[in-house]
Amino acid sequence: MQEVVFKECSAKDINELSKISQQFYPEHYAHIWKNNDPSYYINLSFNQEAFEEDFKTDTIVYFLIRKANTSLGLLKIKKQEAIKGFDTSITLQLEKIYLLKSATGLGIGKKGIEFVKNYAISLDKKIVWLDVMSTSPALLFYKKMGFETISFYDLDYPDLKDEHREMQRMVLSL
Repeated sequence: MQEVVFKECSAKDINELSKISQQFYPEHYAHIWKNNDPSYYINLSFNQEAFEEDFKTDTIVYFLIRKANTSLGLLKIKKQEAIKGFDTSITLQLEKIYLLKSATGLGIGKKGIEFVKNYAISLDKKIVWLDVMSTSPALLFYKKMGFETISFYDLDYPDLKDEHREMQRMVLSL
């Protein structure tokens, strides 16, 4: 069986990151947007310029999740992102973890969280944190992986359906 690989990205990978993002995001999230149109968020987060900006920031790192030389998803990590109640020196944010629909339910997400935990430990971090929609099926997955909710807030994106605005901030102690 082929190994799941987490390939650290550089600006050379922007096209691949953008391409896979524009595939997985609508697969999972079109339904949360009015008219099933996720283009606002795709244009905000997954276009060429957004990736270029991120690659100018040395505390942001992307990994393509690959198996058999095929990209299945991505991770976006912020190595020093502040979170209320914790010192920035010990926190790491898992800002994005996305998989193609065809790659979900195969244990790849679990491998992704383990990879992020090990990556955080290698940087002497004590806390991994993330934000997740209260209506997301991923919420139960994160709870199973040991994350605990510490706060709630609402997204204010235009055209996001109201019932999908609530977010939960979750932390995992290492």
